[in-house]
Amino acid sequence: MEAFFYKIINLIFNRTYLKYKLKKCGSNFKYGYHSELINPQYFSIGNDFFSGPYGYFTTNEYIPVSIGDDVMFGPYCKIFGGDHDVKYTKNHIRYAPEVKVKDKYIILEDGVWIGANTTILTNAYISEGVVVSSGAIVNHFIPPYCVAYGVPAKRYKRRFTDEELKTVLKNVNSKYALVEILNLYKEYEVV
Repeated sequence: MEAFFYKIINLIFNRTYLKYKLKKCGSNFKYGYHSELINPQYFSIGNDFFSGPYGYFTTNEYIPVSIGDDVMFGPYCKIFGGDHDVKYTKNHIRYAPEVKVKDKYIILEDGVWIGANTTILTNAYISEGVVVSSGAIVNHFIPPYCVAYGVPAKRYKRRFTDEELKTVLKNVNSKYALVEILNLYKEYEVV
């Protein structure tokens, strides 16, 4: 009964409120119950977004978060954008102001699937069609159409053969060319 109640509250109030507060929000926005999204004005979310329950997404004005179309998150996923000033001397770090940074971001391109209990940190760039395995931590670039796993998620394996990848890129009207992805696979040692 409690889960049903939270689903109704999420559907009627939380989703409506978030859609209004987000910097950008596409159609078909589904945000999991018992989830929190802190500072929604710094999040841009595309069409067909899905998040499982118990998510926690936060960032600040210096680390914008951009999430493409057709992205889904499993339960218990987290996004943490922002940095702390570990050299702060005026008091305990709890009272340190946000660190003003340039050229930092969190980007998830179209068609990404984030597995349960994954943590995404500042400077994560998750390319189109990536599947991030459950429990991974991401704070770097991940090449398109691979499965990323590990802590940190720096081991990659291909999702498709060359021929399958060529078909997928055509079917999703990808911004990537096959040869571009194959070169990234060599550079990032995708097996």
